[in-house]
Amino acid sequence: MKKILCLALCALLPLGGCTPKSVISKTYNFDQMNRIGVMGFSNSWPAMQGVENLFAKYLIEAGFKVVERAQLESVLQEHNISVSGYLSPQTTREIGRILGVDVLLIGEVSSYTPARTELTLTTTRRTEARPVYTQDVMKLPDGTYVGYTRNVGTQYSHSTDVRPTEYTINAQVGIIAKLVDVETAEIIWIGSADEFGSSALDAADYIARGLVKSFTKELAKLQEQK
Repeated sequence: MKKILCLALCALLPLGGCTPKSVISKTYNFDQMNRIGVMGFSNSWPAMQGVENLFAKYLIEAGFKVVERAQLESVLQEHNISVSGYLSPQTTREIGRILGVDVLLIGEVSSYTPARTELTLTTTRRTEARPVYTQDVMKLPDGTYVGYTRNVGTQYSHSTDVRPTEYTINAQVGIIAKLVDVETAEIIWIGSADEFGSSALDAADYIARGLVKSFTKELAKLQEQK
């Protein structure tokens, strides 16, 4: 993979999103990374099913060749290869041989708090001012009397209005992802991020975009140093 290509990959990714933490191997030869196999992410929450597809989307957008989860798992089942839990070097080599991939993207949903609605009471205090009048009688110069109204002050009244107010707290998601070389089972890149979103998948999408962007930037820096 050439340096110019790496720089172009960074430019393809959208700005914004999460601020991930990631580490890339300084000794691995990324020139040999041509195809990435995306594994199903470990996940305990039904709402987070399919988050690995978001990573596949952004990897493809960045220019990588990707074997996505459904195709990968179908082939592995045909060969009776289990990918649950720890992946030994022997298993990763077998996966690489069958699928023709150089690295595997493996991940887990490390935390998830669903969006929720909270109800709080909002208190509004009001003060109203009302003029106070009184009736009076005034004697005119000709000796007659006439009635009139005059202001004698201001009366204040206070009231309190209590109303329920509903607001939404966004979902929060944490994801850890790593790239593993199929020949050695060496972790060549690992990243993690936490993000909020209006839904679980929105938050996961921000994370996937941010982590892939972080990886391409780190990869470009390595290529520049060569």
